[in-house]
Amino acid sequence: MSNINYRDYVWECDYGEHSFVISKLKKLLQTQNAYELGYCFIYANNNPYNMELYVVFGYESPKEGQITAMQEAMRSSGAKYRPDLTNEDLHAELANKRFQFMAANDADSLDMMEETLFWYKDRSQVASIISMRPLGKVKTVFLSHSSYDKPLVEELIPYLNAKGLPFWYDKISIDYGSTIVSAIQQGILDSGAAIFFITNHFLSSSWCKNEMEGFLNRLGSGHNILLLSIVAKDVPHESLPLFLQMKKYLRMSQELTAEAIATEIAPILQKHKNA
Repeated sequence: MSNINYRDYVWECDYGEHSFVISKLKKLLQTQNAYELGYCFIYANNNPYNMELYVVFGYESPKEGQITAMQEAMRSSGAKYRPDLTNEDLHAELANKRFQFMAANDADSLDMMEETLFWYKDRSQVASIISMRPLGKVKTVFLSHSSYDKPLVEELIPYLNAKGLPFWYDKISIDYGSTIVSAIQQGILDSGAAIFFITNHFLSSSWCKNEMEGFLNRLGSGHNILLLSIVAKDVPHESLPLFLQMKKYLRMSQELTAEAIATEIAPILQKHKNA
């Protein structure tokens, strides 16, 4: 088909949501017939290593508002407009067996298309059978500490992990090249609990003060945040920030090992995590 007089619109869609995309196309094609919408081509890549879905619309003499309706329908399906691609680009890949291809002439043709064009089920259908829950996305435990106290923190981490508690720890959780302040702020937002390792170094650190204030702001805004404190034996009760003086905290001692600390606080963190 010659495209000389046509205006093409190429849309990249989510293969995993193809049923939703097709439902949007059905409604659109019920209102735009072949004389108004020159063609609607669908390209599906069923390669499990590179699943793709493209929809191409070609208009010659559209009625007023039809292009706008098409754009709204596609955007509401989560599709991305791809002006950097053409129908010819996609069609050329048919020779490389990249795509399964069909032309949608009307809404009824889409019923057959959904059964033959796509080899794999929608993401939601697969998720109803096989767990697709993201790992590592649960609320973490933020370990707020002075850099001088890292040995104790790093000794504690494996014991917390062994009890099923994920953590946010700057040395591991901040990638090389990341902006430290932004990464810490995001860590505070992503965490459901915080442990403050309160030593004299902690109390004199502006970083630790900012982290504490970040969690207090979240707590004051109504978020369900658990704040625990582990206080060094040489830090007087009166030196603690006022809000910490009002909370029960764990006092470190010679006998209190990292394993013992984890045993003490893990049940509280687990209860909060599962609440």
